[in-house]
Amino acid sequence: MKTEQMEELLRARIAQIKDPVQKILLQDVLADVFEELLKYTDSCFTNLERRIDTERNDDSQLYDIYTGVCKKDGLDAASRCLAAVDAVLEPGREAEYAQAERGYLGTLFLACKYPDVQQCLKEPHRAEVETDQGNFQIQASLSFSYAYREAFAWLYQQFGANRRMWHTPNCPFLYKMLDIFDTEHIIPKDASVLKVTADLGKYSESAMNDMVLVWNLSKEEYQTRAKEGAAGELSFYEHRILLPEPQSGYLVMTGEDSLKEQEAFLAVRSGEELCVRTQEAAYSAVSLLKFNRMDMRKDQTALLYPTASNHRNLRHADRQAMGQPRYLWTKGETERILHSYEAFQDFELLDICPDKEGEIKSMDMNPFIQTHSMLKQKRKMALVLHPKDSSDIFQYEKMFFLLSELQLCTEEYEWTGIIRE
Repeated sequence: MKTEQMEELLRARIAQIKDPVQKILLQDVLADVFEELLKYTDSCFTNLERRIDTERNDDSQLYDIYTGVCKKDGLDAASRCLAAVDAVLEPGREAEYAQAERGYLGTLFLACKYPDVQQCLKEPHRAEVETDQGNFQIQASLSFSYAYREAFAWLYQQFGANRRMWHTPNCPFLYKMLDIFDTEHIIPKDASVLKVTADLGKYSESAMNDMVLVWNLSKEEYQTRAKEGAAGELSFYEHRILLPEPQSGYLVMTGEDSLKEQEAFLAVRSGEELCVRTQEAAYSAVSLLKFNRMDMRKDQTALLYPTASNHRNLRHADRQAMGQPRYLWTKGETERILHSYEAFQDFELLDICPDKEGEIKSMDMNPFIQTHSMLKQKRKMALVLHPKDSSDIFQYEKMFFLLSELQLCTEEYEWTGIIRE
């Protein structure tokens, strides 16, 4: 029986009593019993959902990614939560990037909205460069940071190598980090760049140097011993690692300082232990990528803006709905999906419009992912959002993150977005 029906039944029975004293006593008794009954019922359903979720062993939230931005001198050396993005990359990436991109002068953070960033990317800019060999006046160009985009591409590869579902990062700061290039190649190749001041017109005041992206990922190395084993006709090496923090997520890193990139391995987690099986070789040490639990009370990183995350608050009903086919997309269904993301709390859903182009060119949040399904001609589905804070410079990037998550839910539409303030 629904709550509304039970309330109507109680009111009807109380109305039949004529004695005022009895009526008051019955009202108090029924009200208390009804309230306790509701509390008991809710607790029973809550305990049942927790039991089912525990049996499902859904550890996806251990791999939530939190991102932020701060100045280089604002990093906390003793941080247990946030670390610089380039601190966990494979060795040699910075050198390869500097060699491949001739004319690279540095990276700046542009604190303005995404359409303004696009405008700055289209036009050349005058810049003054201070080096150890003197000052130079050059013509510079801007582009999205190659190194940071490569970092997230590398992270995607780590998820794939560990056979874990990819969690699209919500990193609105990523597309504010811009590389500066000497288009005329005036700066000597052997010169050390000390400072770059670019003339961006009305956006010059929004440009900040010495900025760095941070995330809640860190690299840890564990010594281990390999034991030989066999399964059928295959032999393997088994490495067991005792995890110091079972409430954190771990990925086995592949690269020069850990498992070989071409190594086929299987990582199985059981409680506080991680079992890594390899076929080609035995390893004395294994590097793990750790997803630190966020507790900013224990972190003194001087962030310029609050952290952004891809965390989802999935109810039991949401998990059930994820396994059901969707033959018809409605505003209510779309809003239910979006409400599970913390990033959606900054928006209001106005409408969804089929066969409508977006007012701004969309941004591919996963430029390193290539799928044949995305190359097919699809119907456009426009998501119309209203930002609760019109001054939020990250509203477009947050919308693009939500669009990328909706795209993972459907094959029949190509999602685009519209911001209406």
